[in-house]
Amino acid sequence: MGFGVALGAVEKVEGHRFSDVEHTHHDLATMRKMARQLVNTYEDPLVCDFTMRNGPVCQSDPQGRHFRIYYIQPDRLFSTRNLAVVGFFGHKRPKADIRPLLKADKLFEAEFPNHPNLLSLSTVRVANGDFGNLVVFADPAAISKWNNSEVHRRLVAEISPPYYLTIRLNNGWLPRGLEDPDGLWIKRVKYIDYSSAPYWRAERTLGPSG
Repeated sequence: MGFGVALGAVEKVEGHRFSDVEHTHHDLATMRKMARQLVNTYEDPLVCDFTMRNGPVCQSDPQGRHFRIYYIQPDRLFSTRNLAVVGFFGHKRPKADIRPLLKADKLFEAEFPNHPNLLSLSTVRVANGDFGNLVVFADPAAISKWNNSEVHRRLVAEISPPYYLTIRLNNGWLPRGLEDPDGLWIKRVKYIDYSSAPYWRAERTLGPSG
């Protein structure tokens, strides 16, 4: 069953420039960077001493970006190949209230134990309130379970439309796992424009090169 309008490999849609394929190249670079960050951060014994830590790793950089990494199942995360990944990129509405979104994060965190093949979740928030997530799963079936969980469906329906103007959801793979973060590629992109009435939805299928 299709997600919405089926777009060609390089097709552009007037009025929905956030879906231009050029954005996918940027998203792919960001997802690869976040995958490398998973590796590099975990290799720092002071940051990732989980005998002392019971929550996410939180960091910021000079550009005003705030990072949060949940190493949900680190042993499997770093030993599994053919990992399924989802890259989320949401673009904030002007003057949207971020507080419901931050509260929703706590509910998502409580949901982690119900998803045995959810391995990690990384988030970056930039100064203007836009968000990006990289979620790593052991297999594609785990993505479907996560997306269709009651908590996820309810929070997405209630929280996303008031906060975001547009969303890109990138489904992809890490064929060699985190042994090769730059080997990540995007298979399919789903688009949602919440500024349209009704919401505009589309998807684009890509090849291994992204």
